Amino acid sequence: MSATDEDLRPYFDAAATGLTFNSPLGEQRAAALIDRVQPLRTSSRVLDLGCGAGELLLRLCERHGLDGDGVDNHAADVGAARNTATHRGLERRVTFHTTDATTWDRPADIVVNIGASHIWGAGPAPALEALHGLTNPHGNLLFGDGVYEAEPDAVVRAAFGNLPDLAGLARIATDAGFRVLHAATSTQGEWDDFESDWRAGIERLATPGARAFADRRREEYLGGYRGVVGFAWLVLTPA
Repeated sequence: MSATDEDLRPYFDAAATGLTFNSPLGEQRAAALIDRVQPLRTSSRVLDLGCGAGELLLRLCERHGLDGDGVDNHAADVGAARNTATHRGLERRVTFHTTDATTWDRPADIVVNIGASHIWGAGPAPALEALHGLTNPHGNLLFGDGVYEAEPDAVVRAAFGNLPDLAGLARIATDAGFRVLHAATSTQGEWDDFESDWRAGIERLATPGARAFADRRREEYLGGYRGVVGFAWLVLTPA
């Protein structure tokens, strides 16, 4: 019987402890993306669906002086996000909700969805269609998702599915009713740092099972999807 995501959850949680962002996102890109997403008004609210530990949401609210909502169904991540918000004095401005993000129905001027398109189903199209309805006119969606940057072999394709390339993802966003204001992919250095820091969190468990899991991930990355799977960053606005 193969392990499920719930079986592996202790490893995923441990991996997250070594990360600032649970995606291949460096500090320079994070700051640039936050500056690209401009609020419509001083009362604009930020909505992060699938927020995880909430770091990007908190930085957006800090940078632009806004209030926001973070939504995630994993209680441990939401708990960590609330603790961080309290530590930074943002607990009255940023509210975190432990719930299924697909049930959220209150639009916002700035919407964020990073590495969590899967909660609406396979592929980015259902997510982008849902997120279009949650992004106010003239607002911005900051969307991050996997893409292929080179042709995958059968093993990589079986693991990651039929990802689009960056141009294909931009077309899917356009078909969902958005205009593409910015499109880029993480650098190889961002990917290498993310994968290394992700594994480092698991290594700190120092159990045979954790080390075996980290070894598998290292080999899958270095010997498989490194340079093949990319991560796209789009800034979108409703057409």
